[in-house]
Amino acid sequence: MNRFLPPAALIAGSILLPGCLGEPPIEERWTLLEITEATPTDAAAFSVGGSTEVTVKGRIIFREVLTGFLVAEVRASDALTTNDTVLDEDERFRDKATDVDTILQNSISLGFDAVPVTGFDHLIRDITFTFDAGTIPLGANGMPANPVDPTGLFLVLYFGDVDEVELQDGTEIEVVDPTFSTDAEILSTGMELIIQPSAG
Repeated sequence: MNRFLPPAALIAGSILLPGCLGEPPIEERWTLLEITEATPTDAAAFSVGGSTEVTVKGRIIFREVLTGFLVAEVRASDALTTNDTVLDEDERFRDKATDVDTILQNSISLGFDAVPVTGFDHLIRDITFTFDAGTIPLGANGMPANPVDPTGLFLVLYFGDVDEVELQDGTEIEVVDPTFSTDAEILSTGMELIIQPSAG
């Protein structure tokens, strides 16, 4: 005997079905930042007393209306090494954003570029950054810090605000106020800059 569901049951089933599938992964719900290309990525390119030109191709996939700055930056830390982060693990989006928060709070800037952006849900923007990463800082003993270990070098891409501040000598500098992943649904990202193995 054929059985037919009443209309009310069909409506209830259609309401419950999406919930059974679970919510989308975090990278489809939060604004996602990606580094699609960067040079150099070899920590040996950064040295004490020198300056290195850095080029970064970044991407932002908006999940909400946002206005601010996308910032690409090289950071040096004497508290963190590349062994302390998971920036090289592609699918750990939330953990990488947390790592970027930690890096920004425990490092100094060697150079950055900030580009103003405004977007809305599903908009994708590709942006190229070019800047000079300056001198590697000295270690606690006054000697040049090793660019790999114990000083961790990181290339990070994050969202924030930028203000111009005038110093006492009249020089104007840009100061970045990062937006941490604990304050907004934005998945920052980054790369660990390590010594690359020599060819051959």
